Amino acid sequence: MVEVITLRLPPDILKELDRLAERERKGRSALIRELLERGVGEKRVEYAVELYRSGRVTGWKAAQMAGVSLWRFYEVIRERGVLLQYSGHDLEEDLKALSEV
Repeated sequence: MVEVITLRLPPDILKELDRLAERERKGRSALIRELLERGVGEKRVEYAVELYRSGRVTGWKAAQMAGVSLWRFYEVIRERGVLLQYSGHDLEEDLKALSEV
């Protein structure tokens, strides 16, 4: 199901959306949906990285929360300069999660 929402945007953003939509040969609504999906995905990754950085979740759990593979999550934290935190407890949790897949 798709819901309709109303959004107020400044004229300069609307002009840029129209330019991008025209360049990509898609409607403004389709472009906005695509941009929102990307933004929501990025926010999920940011939140998962922060939880991982603070030691509140394991890499496996953070990757699940971010909606990416464990290997992709480790690439993300490397790109963002986050140190890999991996303990014996993390190994146990990852093996448990792996057995549930």
